[in-house]
Amino acid sequence: MGEYVKLYFQYHIILLVFLLLSILILFTDLGVGKKAKINLRIIISIIFFSSIVHIIERYVCEETNDYPNFRFVLTVIKYLSPQLILCLLMTTIYNNKKVMITLFAILGVEAILLSTSQLTHIVYYVSPNNTFTRSYLWFIPFVLSFFYLLSFMVIIIYKFKSDKFELVFLLSSPILCTIITILESLDIIQERLNTALGSSVLFYEIYLFYVNSKKDFLTGLLNRHSFMRDMKNQKDKISALISMDLNGLKTINDNFGHQAGDEAIIASAKSFTAVKGYKYKVYRVGGDEFNAIVFNASEDDIKNIIKTMDDTIKSFGYSASFGYSMNNENYSVDELIKLADIEMYNSKKQFYNKQLNY
Repeated sequence: MGEYVKLYFQYHIILLVFLLLSILILFTDLGVGKKAKINLRIIISIIFFSSIVHIIERYVCEETNDYPNFRFVLTVIKYLSPQLILCLLMTTIYNNKKVMITLFAILGVEAILLSTSQLTHIVYYVSPNNTFTRSYLWFIPFVLSFFYLLSFMVIIIYKFKSDKFELVFLLSSPILCTIITILESLDIIQERLNTALGSSVLFYEIYLFYVNSKKDFLTGLLNRHSFMRDMKNQKDKISALISMDLNGLKTINDNFGHQAGDEAIIASAKSFTAVKGYKYKVYRVGGDEFNAIVFNASEDDIKNIIKTMDDTIKSFGYSASFGYSMNNENYSVDELIKLADIEMYNSKKQFYNKQLNY
């Protein structure tokens, strides 16, 4: 037994480090939903279990002529585990029910095909003397592994194409898995795919930390730090800055409680991101304060954007004040922010004066 434990650590020490780091990260606040956290725990468990299966199947079952059926079962698990892990990873990244049902349905068909192959000899089988033999459809597990890896990469490109850093960072993991799958299918290397999948989980959790550092937890909008960074880094590309402030939040909090205030802030965030047809980013920069950076837009476009935002927030039963400043090469970042805020506060002052007159 000690010999096999030594073999396990020899092949999987890096994997164990990845999984340990992933577990430690899970104990912290990733800023993700309960379902995503459950998926990550399941994925980590499957990767660990699959790594043990690899050792038992390759170094225990191969050295004895006993238990050929047991070896066959372990082989089925070995082939299906990486694909199940990829499906669960895609579920945490891309919440599309039809796509996920399709991916899991294909996995189910493959599971039936592989699990019955000991009788049909259609993919592979283990003979009574414990010899593993590939049959004429031996390539199916590898082809489907490539299919899931390709699907994983397509989803990442679709979801994160707007941010090159996130795209390259997240794509590096499935690309590594693809290379290792090819090498393993050619018997060039062994026992490395689980390590690559373990790195995928760790990469994804690191990504979640990165995203959480950029976003406001309550609304999911970009936060003040992201706003100041983007204003400085993209100053030359910005057409205008819009400043927005929710009206009457203190009254809502005092009369209905802070939960009602949070609901108003969330509704505001939805209203400010509801405009279609323009390229812009929205940030929550304070309690009830928001900013939007707009690209490739004229002043008439900015007025249309503000009108749409105003109409949308009113449809939720709330009110907001708006101001904007058009980007001018002579303006600094601070001046752009100040000009937009001045106009917004003038709008807010008119709103409250109107309320007093009533």
